[in-house]
Amino acid sequence: MSQVNRLEQGGRINRFKTLNFTFNNKTYQGFEGDTLASALLANGVDVVGRSFKYSRPRGIITADAQEPNAIFQIGSNDASTIPNPRATQTELYQNLVCNATNGWPNVDFDLMETVGKVGGAAMPPGFYYKTFMFPQSMWMSYEKIIRKGAGLGSSPLQPDPDTYDKMHHHCDVMVVGAGPAGLSAALAAAQAGCRVIIADEQNEMGGSLLCSTQLLDGMSASAWVANTLSELEQNENVTLLPRSTVFGYFDHNFLGINERRSDHIGETDSNGTRQRVHKVRAKQVILATGAHERPLVFGNNDVPGCMLASAVSTYINRYAVVPGNTLALMTTNDNAYKAAIAWHNAGKQVALIADTRPTPEAGTEGDLVKQAIELGIKVLFGHAIINVKGSKRVKSVEVAPISSNGEKVEGEVVSYTCDTVASSGGWSPVLHLSSHTGSKPVWRDDIQGFVPGKTEQAQLICGGVNGIYSLAQVLNDGMQCGTKASQAANGELVLEPSA
Repeated sequence: MSQVNRLEQGGRINRFKTLNFTFNNKTYQGFEGDTLASALLANGVDVVGRSFKYSRPRGIITADAQEPNAIFQIGSNDASTIPNPRATQTELYQNLVCNATNGWPNVDFDLMETVGKVGGAAMPPGFYYKTFMFPQSMWMSYEKIIRKGAGLGSSPLQPDPDTYDKMHHHCDVMVVGAGPAGLSAALAAAQAGCRVIIADEQNEMGGSLLCSTQLLDGMSASAWVANTLSELEQNENVTLLPRSTVFGYFDHNFLGINERRSDHIGETDSNGTRQRVHKVRAKQVILATGAHERPLVFGNNDVPGCMLASAVSTYINRYAVVPGNTLALMTTNDNAYKAAIAWHNAGKQVALIADTRPTPEAGTEGDLVKQAIELGIKVLFGHAIINVKGSKRVKSVEVAPISSNGEKVEGEVVSYTCDTVASSGGWSPVLHLSSHTGSKPVWRDDIQGFVPGKTEQAQLICGGVNGIYSLAQVLNDGMQCGTKASQAANGELVLEPSA
């Protein structure tokens, strides 16, 4: 099957290396540099899973670690199979084998969907706790059926053929997250002579800059990332850990990191350890974990084709994939306009932008609103998408004017034809690791989100996790944070508990 949604040029993929893979026993093609998610979207795969109980079709929503739907069983045998990895976090490799974890007889045609439609009223929340209690002897049979419909993968049935190891480290500064804030912080600390470790869960460091079209110091964002990483790599005091998830932040600045060393190579091509646990003790820790985009709520917002605005931008700019033909965007902020602009520049149609704000904010994202209007994109302020039509794919949206407080519809409902819906409700700082230390989140009205509170750890935060989203401010915040951390690590500065 051809890659119907792949652009002819652009992206960070290697078009000279085609990779074959199978999804639900069907063969597809992608390129080196794809994730499994971007390759599926490139091939026009809409349905990747089913919801629990009602078996409603589910499509890919995000491009990062918060993906809730594209969770597969990966592997070709009972020994090396991996249950429940996210397609957005799985790098494509030659002959990758993956399957949906629910749907019978298959994910596209699921008989349970009929049961969900017919018996919805008879299956209210929690019905299974009452229905399947008796007779007690039948519970094991009930459990197998419930487990099969839950959409979870299966554990390997054979001994694991791979090997794993661990390493211990001590460093002056540990940076978690290699987006613009993390890279700036690591660079500043390294230039001050500190021993630095920087870890990021993505296969490429750079974070949002890998799909950014902005210029930094007169160069493209990708070029800035390449130059920064080159300088860090050449510094013997710096350790770079891509494909590495920091899973725990413990007392006395002790962190646990899981590095996926060969998962991206394949099932049988590894000559070394498959994964490695790094145990790090750091004088100073910098959390540059960024922020997750929030989806918006409207009727049937779970239909395949409904995605986050940032995910749409990422797939277009980083993977050269436009996941549809006609886009409708709903947003509460300027940043999401990037998705509509990227969609338009890719030669596709934007049906409209429904902006819930009565009026745009003044130039918060480089006049993106003005740019969209100048491109001829229809923008409706004080409007919202209130419903989506479609089953296995978005077919249209219903749009209506809303009150200034966003609590009710105030006008005629108009239908717009489209096959993709992007939404953005702002950003939520990724403060999980900070919470590991006992730090209580603090609410901020200006960003409508929680940020890390005070902690007794030798910890600093910068960038998105600190509620800072403007790229220029993020880079500056990261640099200042790296400088402070280096001074504290060298005993030149005493930091108060972070706030």
